[in-house]
Amino acid sequence: MHNVYEGPTGFVCRVNKVIVTIACAAFAGSAHAELIEVRLTPGEIVEKRLAVQPGKFAELCAALKSTQSVTWSFRASGATDFNIHFHVDNRVEYPERREGVNDASGRLTASVDQTYCWMWTNRSAAPIALEVRLNGLSR
Repeated sequence: MHNVYEGPTGFVCRVNKVIVTIACAAFAGSAHAELIEVRLTPGEIVEKRLAVQPGKFAELCAALKSTQSVTWSFRASGATDFNIHFHVDNRVEYPERREGVNDASGRLTASVDQTYCWMWTNRSAAPIALEVRLNGLSR
């Protein structure tokens, strides 16, 4: 059984253990959150629905331990530029990068202890509806 929180802007978190961090809840009322930090430990599921405004981005970030895996999927109402990235010193590493996609799914296994971010950029002239699911797996 999952606990569900849905905010006024369509924000949804569903987990079967501890819910997302306070930062995630704080963004629930934002009209267009751009950066959302989530706590994603093994066994947790986070689902998010939001609108990505024209020329803007949406980013969900989670601190992961080395070898921790996350299955992820998303659906968008229009084409987005999508990537998964993390920062090392002054550079950015991209375990995943796709341009002009409406949906995708996969599995990320953290190579190092780091905060990893799933990011969508709307390069169109209209808002894009986005549904995201992250599932924290065991190490």
